Amino acid sequence: MKLILIFLMLPCTARAAEFTATLKAAEQGALAASGQYKSAKFSAQAAAAAEAAAGTLLYPRLSLEGSLRYIHTISEIPMPAAAGGARPLGDNWNYSIGPSAYWTLDGGTLRAGREAARHTASGRSSEAENVRRQTLLKARVSYFQLQLALEKVYLIAENLQVALSQFKDMELGVKAGSRSRLDGIRARQETTARRRDLLRARAELSSVLREFSFVTGLEPPAGTGMPLDARMAGKDYGGETFAGLLVRAEPYEEILSRLLPAAEKGLGSELPAVTAMSEAAAAWRASASAQKAEKLPRLTLSARSSIDYPNGPDLYSFVQNSAGLSLQLPLFESGRLEERQKESRLNAEAAAERGGDAARAAGRDFAAALDAYGALMDEQALNIDALDDAGEAAKLAYAAYKAGGGTWLEVESANLKELQAKTTAASANAEILMKLALLDSLSED
Repeated sequence: MKLILIFLMLPCTARAAEFTATLKAAEQGALAASGQYKSAKFSAQAAAAAEAAAGTLLYPRLSLEGSLRYIHTISEIPMPAAAGGARPLGDNWNYSIGPSAYWTLDGGTLRAGREAARHTASGRSSEAENVRRQTLLKARVSYFQLQLALEKVYLIAENLQVALSQFKDMELGVKAGSRSRLDGIRARQETTARRRDLLRARAELSSVLREFSFVTGLEPPAGTGMPLDARMAGKDYGGETFAGLLVRAEPYEEILSRLLPAAEKGLGSELPAVTAMSEAAAAWRASASAQKAEKLPRLTLSARSSIDYPNGPDLYSFVQNSAGLSLQLPLFESGRLEERQKESRLNAEAAAERGGDAARAAGRDFAAALDAYGALMDEQALNIDALDDAGEAAKLAYAAYKAGGGTWLEVESANLKELQAKTTAASANAEILMKLALLDSLSED
């Protein structure tokens, strides 16, 4: 059984696949993969088309109109036999075809309808922009989580290398009789603990990578097993850490420099989520104006030039030119217009209230993210000092143990504290980037 386990732990010579993820690629992939964003864009385009259609109603309309009718019984005019007898007043077949022009003039219904469509289109465009920002924010957060998962794997692996090196020294000391067997067992236990931590970190990285692929649409090579950080390629971690996939991400420092300006910007004065609600309220108010204008007279001008058949009792086609003027004035509709106007007015108030809530929520989130960012930056300064101290303490503890002035428990504790300090600093880095991403999504363009 031991031989089988040793065989399985031998380094594999197969070449690992590589997957490189950049923040820009993650953002582009998320926008391309997001059905919600695509739907919002199509909705905005549809609203823009509706706006254009509503504007055409203000202008004259020209159409080709025609009719064909068959009449079974035709009236006749009695005539004396000497005059040819009864004469039909037309023909069984009747037709009329020609262009017609119409122009409707009203008290503002059509113009208010166009304004409602314009505000609706603007609101849909703002909704699409809000979805775009949220999609980018989600992609960025997913990318930073991937970075953190990679960093944890790398840090644990580096700590494992230190533990393995110290364990080898310990084995030599035990064999030479300069170290106790208890210390040798504890050293082996530490390497086992780090191996276990590394396996768990790799499993977490695999899960985070799947979520990242789902959010961004960027698929790593299939069938590669649990991944490793690309910085670990070619290094010896005891022979059992081979992975079929090496993942590479951008360094924290490069992304931090790109996102730092977000902390200097103020809260956006025209956030898309707020603008969408404001435009919706304006659209409802315009609809209320349109319904109010429906109470006013509506005048329709018409003109037509057609070829008609027959010309009364004369069975031939002729050109008929005509013009018309019609007037429509609502008198009684059981309160329909008043209720529709009230409905639009109340919907406008509801949208305005939602816009107010969205603005207050954005202000709250921006202030909270800015405060958290400031606290994290102060905390990171402490983390850096603690990291330096932990690294130096680990070296001193091991040097003291080798000189006979310390215990192995002190070495183990110092190693663990160094790993914890590095992991804490990496987690703070990820949180800082997430807060900056949130600030960027809520700030001025």
